[in-house]
Amino acid sequence: MDSQQDVTVKNWDGTWTYHPRVKVRPESVDDLVEIVTDPVRFPSPVRPAGSMHSTARMNGDDEGGTMVDMTAMNRILHFAGDTVTVEAGVTHGELAKALKARGLQPYITTEIGNTTLAAFACAATKDSSFPDGYGQVSSYVVGVRYVTPNGEIREITEESDPQGMQLFRSSYGLFGLIFEVTIKVHRTMALSVRHYSLSLEEFRKFFPIYKARGYAVMYYIYPYAKRVVVELRKQHPDVKPTSRVRWQYRNKFWKHYAPAIATWIDAKIKNPKWRASAHDAVFRMQRRLMVLLMRYEHSWPHAQIITYPRKPKVFYLFSMWSFRESDFFDVLDQYCDFCIAYERGTGFRCNLPSVGYSICRDCEALFSYTWEGPGMSIDPASTGGPEWEEFLHAYNDFCSERGGTPLFNQTPFLTREMVRRAFGARLQKFAAARAERDPKERFLDQHFRDFLS
Repeated sequence: MDSQQDVTVKNWDGTWTYHPRVKVRPESVDDLVEIVTDPVRFPSPVRPAGSMHSTARMNGDDEGGTMVDMTAMNRILHFAGDTVTVEAGVTHGELAKALKARGLQPYITTEIGNTTLAAFACAATKDSSFPDGYGQVSSYVVGVRYVTPNGEIREITEESDPQGMQLFRSSYGLFGLIFEVTIKVHRTMALSVRHYSLSLEEFRKFFPIYKARGYAVMYYIYPYAKRVVVELRKQHPDVKPTSRVRWQYRNKFWKHYAPAIATWIDAKIKNPKWRASAHDAVFRMQRRLMVLLMRYEHSWPHAQIITYPRKPKVFYLFSMWSFRESDFFDVLDQYCDFCIAYERGTGFRCNLPSVGYSICRDCEALFSYTWEGPGMSIDPASTGGPEWEEFLHAYNDFCSERGGTPLFNQTPFLTREMVRRAFGARLQKFAAARAERDPKERFLDQHFRDFLS
């Protein structure tokens, strides 16, 4: 296995920089056992890394430790009935292609194709929920094989230990190095999609109707105009998928053109009022084009996946908090006011639309962000920069004060108090389980130690 000493590693967008003593790229389970059982060559903390697409710090301490790059273990192993078993480094995009060739699809076709299956298994990911379905990918993971802190090879499954799986789905690599994942899949269903531009009050009024009619609801939030564009999705199990072209244009737009335009406006227009007017004009165009052009009939669900370049020229960055559905529309009103007031006070505005998802109640993972009931998220988005990071600190305070729930891997700059307020006794339960499984703290880095102490 390849090994490097004292390297500098950045995550995909350059927000986080790591300086591990050792960076290693294993190719087999035996390599993983060797890494875990040799603390001299591979010092603690031992932290796994996949695509490094998380927006929060996930892959180790600032200085020291061992970063385990799992991307070389990337084989699709076998299909069995309604499940597929893969190695840890297989990406969501790679899996979707293999499933499509067999007339199958994941239960959750989340947008980011870079995410690895090991991350799906033990971290929080999201998409809007279809009726009677979950919105978190880990809830469909039914088994994992992993290397323990003692170097033992273990397997845990939903059938044999459902409570253990509930813990493992929120373990973030703190219980062991996952090298194999089994996830549920189903036959491919054609997807129809519609977009509607609404005021906040119209969104509040129509949302119960959308849910009653069986739509999965995703939405783009334009806080400075106090409007949303609602994306309604519905599956058609008895129809063969036929289209994908419009998804390709849509993916290119959000992958490159939208952040490129926003970056150009910020760089070229120095007058704050003119710059804001330019962004508003682009946002108006976005809303109209989505309603007029982004209409899909019987499309391939796999086509909505976007695989981002490892070193992009422009960035689409985001953060996420989820709120109880019963409180959401009041919080959404307040969020728009918060963004407007923040711009007046600091001159900074988010130069990309915020997004959000309607997500059903889900208790399959201990740190589920819809543990207490159905939730709806607000995910600000931007092309990044120091002012964006300052905004996220203020946004975290805003959300925590309103009872929001963050994601450890998709909500940067959390504080210990925010985490305790959101998860309460669940945090204590997880801390005890982690200490029992890894008493010598082989996998515990400072980031999670601060939250769990």
